[in-house]
Amino acid sequence: MAQGAAASAAAEIRLAARLIRMADARVVDTALIDEALASRSRALRAQATLAVGQLAGTARIARVRALLNDADTGVAANAAFALGLVKDSASVAALGTALRGRPAVAAEAAWSLGEIGAAARGAIEAALGGPSMSVPATSGVLRAAAKLRPIPATLVVRHLAATNRGVRWSAAYAIARPRERAGLRALLSLARDSVAGIRALVAGALTKAVTGDSLDQPARGALRALVIDRDHLVRTNAVRSLATYGATERDALLVAFRDPDVNVRVAAAQSARPVLDTARADWERLWTADTTYMVRQSLLDGAARAGMSLDGAAAWASSADWRHRAAAVSAAAAAVPLARRIDVTRRALDDDDGRVRAAACGALAALADSTIAGVDLRALIAAQLADRDPFVRSTALAALAEHPRVTEVGRVLQAYREAFEDTDNDARLAALRFIATSWKQDSAAWSAADRASLAALPTSPDPLESVTVRDVGPLAAWRTVAPNVREIAFYDSVVRVIVLPSRAGHPPRARIVTERGEIALTFFGGDAPLTVRNFLDLARRGYYKGTRFHRVVPNFVAQDGDPRGDGNGGPGYAIRDEFNRRRYDRGALGMALSGPDTGGSQYFLVHAPQPHLDGHYSVFGHLTGGDGVLDRIVQGDRIVDVAVIP
Repeated sequence: MAQGAAASAAAEIRLAARLIRMADARVVDTALIDEALASRSRALRAQATLAVGQLAGTARIARVRALLNDADTGVAANAAFALGLVKDSASVAALGTALRGRPAVAAEAAWSLGEIGAAARGAIEAALGGPSMSVPATSGVLRAAAKLRPIPATLVVRHLAATNRGVRWSAAYAIARPRERAGLRALLSLARDSVAGIRALVAGALTKAVTGDSLDQPARGALRALVIDRDHLVRTNAVRSLATYGATERDALLVAFRDPDVNVRVAAAQSARPVLDTARADWERLWTADTTYMVRQSLLDGAARAGMSLDGAAAWASSADWRHRAAAVSAAAAAVPLARRIDVTRRALDDDDGRVRAAACGALAALADSTIAGVDLRALIAAQLADRDPFVRSTALAALAEHPRVTEVGRVLQAYREAFEDTDNDARLAALRFIATSWKQDSAAWSAADRASLAALPTSPDPLESVTVRDVGPLAAWRTVAPNVREIAFYDSVVRVIVLPSRAGHPPRARIVTERGEIALTFFGGDAPLTVRNFLDLARRGYYKGTRFHRVVPNFVAQDGDPRGDGNGGPGYAIRDEFNRRRYDRGALGMALSGPDTGGSQYFLVHAPQPHLDGHYSVFGHLTGGDGVLDRIVQGDRIVDVAVIP
């Protein structure tokens, strides 16, 4: 008996490993899916159901649709979610019916209707206007309504008075996210709501462009109160919106510059230009008063856009800190006149630090087809294809690819070949995007030599590269490149070490040790096993030691995982997406992407719920301690270590 149970458990582990390997390979194996769906294991059936959606396995969509009625809620909920991943419009009626069923399934059905979009409008409106549903279903349908254009404002507004705070928040989100004018007056009535998250939504929606003349005065009055709200996230949104009203709100904005919360001050600095305009004395006084890096960087940029160069700009341009020099270059990119912009950026292209050169190259990108002050900027950008830093080259290639010229094809092909030795694939991908765009626009104009050079390129083993040139005829053989997968033993270990302990209530955990304190993380090993395994492996290698939060957007995300510190770096490989039913509520841990299946080492934590990210970025964990530390993190803060808890 015991021997039989052990054999059965081993078989289930093997099947789970094969499913993960199939999903990693991005190839649908219908026989494997059918085998798993026939299993007596609820976990395996749920895993297989989700895999159909993750792989857009249309051959089994009808089977998944039938699973909406499965006796196991986990299987049925995964089925509802999978239909949204595939955006299966044929499932609208079945998903609409599911809204009246089990709450967990209904919540996923609502999400999927929102993903399907216009074809699901009737079902969404019928649900909002019909009999009451469960709280998860109602909240989900309201969030789905936020994706419609226009949103059904009349049906949404009635839920702003809901007694349940989750429903009320979702109704406010549906109006605030698209800044729907038709519901704005009703939304304004929630400016004093007891829920800080709702007040934050109100504050973020009341911009001048949306309120117009009719709501101008009541909106300003509400914002002046919200800018001194007891919650810092509310104040952050209020500062941004209030700044859109211009110089008349100068006094309120200056109050925000004295806020005890540093990210509120950052938001004020980022929003200052329409309020302070050319009042140089204000800019200089604010620069002197606050030495926070992000406050000063934002002031430097805002002043440049207003046509001024602050006294501190010169010191930053020659600073020993590469971040200061890069910030000075980025600010110069917004400067007027253009001749000064070109002069500063040209000098930065000779900087010893590749991150500064990349910033300079990016600053020229918008002007790539211009000749200013006698300088042919396209030629200047093309010259950077010889740079030793791959991200300088990828930035230059991306700029050239906006309007590719057939005369540059040969040089770009050379740049691609020269990038073979790069650890990161960014320059290779950028070169291939140029080639694909040029080929699509006018392949007949290519010279015989360039065609021959293209055809002679060795087939890339990188699936991302093969996808980039899938429509380039001479590279047709690249379409057969198989995704990078490992031996089954690796996936077997993932199941044993990551998945099974997570399902048993013992998920992996870690601590992010920052200079502002510690953040505790618990991982969703059963939902995103490969992403979790990747993060833990990097952490154990010490990969994150000494990195910095290179991107912090107040009231949105704090992002880390780039050893370069400029947002371009990664581990030199990519992992596949593992979209799952976990939601981006406050504290959710997500994998940063630059396109499908491009995750690596960069991760982010969200400050507030972000429903628009649900199902589009892999959620692989959640903050379970250090809530206040997350709020205190400012762009540039250092990571001491990421320690895996045994």
